Amino acid sequence: MAQSNSISRSEYVDFFSFWPRYLAGITLLLTGMYLLTTSAELLSISVAMLFFFFLFAGRSHWLQFGRTGGLANTITGLRTLGILLLLFFQQYFHPYIFFVAGILILVADGLDGYYARKYKTVSEFGDFFDKETDAFFVLAFCVILIEQQLLGLWVIFPALLRYAFVLILYLCKIEHIVLKKSFRRRFVGMWFMGTIMGCFVLPEVVYTTAMVFASAMLFYSFLKDFYLMLRERNYQG
Repeated sequence: MAQSNSISRSEYVDFFSFWPRYLAGITLLLTGMYLLTTSAELLSISVAMLFFFFLFAGRSHWLQFGRTGGLANTITGLRTLGILLLLFFQQYFHPYIFFVAGILILVADGLDGYYARKYKTVSEFGDFFDKETDAFFVLAFCVILIEQQLLGLWVIFPALLRYAFVLILYLCKIEHIVLKKSFRRRFVGMWFMGTIMGCFVLPEVVYTTAMVFASAMLFYSFLKDFYLMLRERNYQG
């Protein structure tokens, strides 16, 4: 992992210890505000400000790769911007636009990792930024499904699982435990995002059933990770 000499160890540790739960907690609050106001535009603006403060606070971590943070972080930033714009202007777009735009954003999700490895700009910041963008992609598109009247409010709950998971790990004092990379975790995440895309083009009975199944898979995946982390903590203790 590349790291600038200008970043002290304490600054490095502090940033990646509190920002995950800050982003998770504030995003949950903002989503609650959306449920009260039903304003996707307000949610978009609020999350945009949150990402701005996150990037400003972490500037020492990405400036080491150039003024824009390197190509990989730039692509991730453009993905985030695209999601924010789609959410803000969602009332003006046809469902097929969301399908095409969502697929392009998912393709770009693979490109940022590819260019990070190619140009040797892999970093914990880039990985974290990518994961936060993925989480927001799920949340934003689930809100769009609600706004487009394709699904009910229930779909917001699987979209918030990742944020709730971060806070639960903190409260249980196991957020420091790192699990090995898992094909199951990656597969379920991509399956869920792909199912969201299907909601814009498939018949209602098909995509509703698929979303219920994908939500159950996602809940199971988080539950299993929580169990594995608890087991690892007990093993270490």
